[in-house]
Amino acid sequence: MRKILFTFTFLIILSNVLFPQNVQKINTLKQIDSLKTSYNGNIILVNFWASWCGPCVEEFPDLIKIKKDLADKGLRVIFISLDFQEEFDTRLIPFLKTSKVDFTTFFCDFSQPEELMDYFDKEWDGAIPATFIFDRSGALRSKFVGSREYDFYRNEVMKYIN
Repeated sequence: MRKILFTFTFLIILSNVLFPQNVQKINTLKQIDSLKTSYNGNIILVNFWASWCGPCVEEFPDLIKIKKDLADKGLRVIFISLDFQEEFDTRLIPFLKTSKVDFTTFFCDFSQPEELMDYFDKEWDGAIPATFIFDRSGALRSKFVGSREYDFYRNEVMKYIN
């Protein structure tokens, strides 16, 4: 029994070391501007999602894959979670661990979400998943509401890489 308990504890510690969940709260447009500026010269894909959203969860692995596959071509992916604050520890963090996320994820903590929605697209009603693609100059080039698959995102991003 002690051996099983030790093994279980070791695996939990190892998963926290291999896949630490770095989630940063974001609550001002200035933070978003700063984040986009830090990726200046790259193609930026911003994805709004939540762990309680079935279509978001469905497309999440494809977005992780595209993030890894096209990073060397200048693609940067920013994931912004719209999970509920009260489910941060019980739903969001476990989902990220299960998904083996090893990069910073952002958590939307805006007091007025409409401000954030208008920043990205005045016509966006807040439906998720929502994805916005910016070219290397920082101009919004594509926007999508609803889940998409890997090939769709790859084709869309490649328009701005070449």
